[in-house]
Amino acid sequence: MKKRESRDAKVIHFFPNSYFYFERGIAAFREEKIKEAIGYLERAHELEPREPVVMCQLAICYTEIGQFHKSNQFLRYILENLDENMVYCYYFIANNFAYMKDFRRALQYAKRYQELDSSGEYKEEAEDLIQLLLEETPIGVALENNFAKAEQEFYQYKRELNRYLAEEDSASACQVLEKVIDEKPNFWPAYNQLALLYFEDLREEEGLKILYRLLDRSPGNLLGLADLFVYHYFKAHKDEAEALYEELKKVVPILTHHKERLAVLHAMMENYTLAENLFMDIVDLEVTDRPRFYYYRAKTAFYLGQEENAREYWQQFLNCDVYERETFPFSRKGGMAHEAPQILMELCREDELDHFIGVYALSISSVRAELLLFNPLFEMSNWSYLEHLVFTDFEYLPEGILERNCKCLIQIWNKLGDDILPLSISNLAFYKETLATIFRLSEAEMVLDEERLMGISAYFLVRFGGKTASEATQICGEEPFELPFP
Repeated sequence: MKKRESRDAKVIHFFPNSYFYFERGIAAFREEKIKEAIGYLERAHELEPREPVVMCQLAICYTEIGQFHKSNQFLRYILENLDENMVYCYYFIANNFAYMKDFRRALQYAKRYQELDSSGEYKEEAEDLIQLLLEETPIGVALENNFAKAEQEFYQYKRELNRYLAEEDSASACQVLEKVIDEKPNFWPAYNQLALLYFEDLREEEGLKILYRLLDRSPGNLLGLADLFVYHYFKAHKDEAEALYEELKKVVPILTHHKERLAVLHAMMENYTLAENLFMDIVDLEVTDRPRFYYYRAKTAFYLGQEENAREYWQQFLNCDVYERETFPFSRKGGMAHEAPQILMELCREDELDHFIGVYALSISSVRAELLLFNPLFEMSNWSYLEHLVFTDFEYLPEGILERNCKCLIQIWNKLGDDILPLSISNLAFYKETLATIFRLSEAEMVLDEERLMGISAYFLVRFGGKTASEATQICGEEPFELPFP
C-alpha cells in the first residue's frame, strides 16, 4: 500500500470552547462525579465568565459538596448582575439557607420564588420546602411573606435610585423621592434615602423632619432609628446617640440589609463582638454599601485582634476606590486622634482654638476615613484658610507669617504627640496654649526660627507641658529657647 505523501496530511487543531466543558460538566454531574463536574464547569466559567447558565450549574455543584455560601454568591450574582429573570435561583438560594439551618432566610427566598413564578419548574419543590420550614420555624406565613416582599422591594428600589443618582443631580433625586412618598406613603426606604440626601445637601431641618415623619408613621422603624442615630452621632450629640443605640442594641435583625446596618452601628459604638456576629452572617454579594461594610469590617477585625483579616478587609475597602490614602490606619494607641466622637466634639465647637485642634486631630486620625466618607453632614465650607492648610499638610504654603508659624507648630505637635504629649483630653490645655501663643506671635509679626524648632519645643514643654528645663532638654535634645513673646 502506497504511503500518502506528507503534503497531503492535515492536522486539525481542536480548541475546546465553553460549551464543550459545560457539556462534560453536566455529564459528570449526572454520573455523580461532582468534583470532576466542578473542574469542567469552572473551566467553562473562565472562558465565558458572564454566562449565567454555567454559573447556575456551578452553584448547584457547590451545594452538592456543602459549600452553601459559595453557591449563594454565584446565585445572587446571577440575579443582580446577569439575568434577573432566572428567578429559580431564588429557590436554590432558599435551599442553601435551609441546609445552613437559616430557616428564616430560607423561607424568605422560597416565598420570593413563589411570588415571582407561581407555576415555575420548582413549584412543588418550593411548596414542600416552605411547609418543612414552617414546621421548623413556627411563625406566621403572612409575617414572613411581608419580610420577603420588603427585602425584594428594597433591592429593586436601590438599583433604580442608584442609576438615577449616578447623574449627581440630588435636587431632582429629592423631587422623585418626595413624589414616591406622596404616592406610596408606606414605602419606608424612600424616607431614609430622602433624609440622607437632605443631610448631604446640609438641609438638616428637612432631613430630621422626614425621619420624624417616618417614625411617626412607623414607630420603631429600624432604619429610621439607625439614620437618626447616625445624625446625632456625627453631630456629637452624645446623650441622644447613646439613648438611640441602647434601643437599637436590643434588636435581633432578620433582613440582610438590617444586619448590615446594625453591624456598622455596633462597630461605630466600639461594640466589636456584636458587630462581628452580624458581619459573619452577611454573604458578600448581599452587601448594599460596600465601602462602609469593608471599612467597619476591617476596623472590627483589628480591634478583635484579627490583624491579618483586618488588612484584607482594608484592601477590599481600598478596592472600592473611594479613599485616597492607602496606608493601613488602625492603631491601638489611645488619644483623641483615634476617637471619632471626640474629634467630632471638637469640630462642632465654636471656639476658634478648639475647632483648629479638631481639624488637626482629623488630619492625623486613624479614623479619618469614616469621618470623611460616612458622615452625611461633613462639610469644610466653614473652615478657615489656615485649617485647610493644616488638613492638607501644608501642601501649598504662602509666605504669610501666620501660615509659616503654624506649620512650625504642627511639626512640634507631631514630634511631641508621638510619645511625649499625645493629643488627648488630659493634654488638651497644652495644645490650646501653644496654639494661642502662635496666634499672638503672628499678630506681633514675629516669625519662628525653624532651625530652633527643638529649642522652641523644649520651651513649650516647660511653659505649658509641666516639664522642668532639664526634662525638656533631655526630651528635645536642646535647651529651651525662650520666645520673645508673650
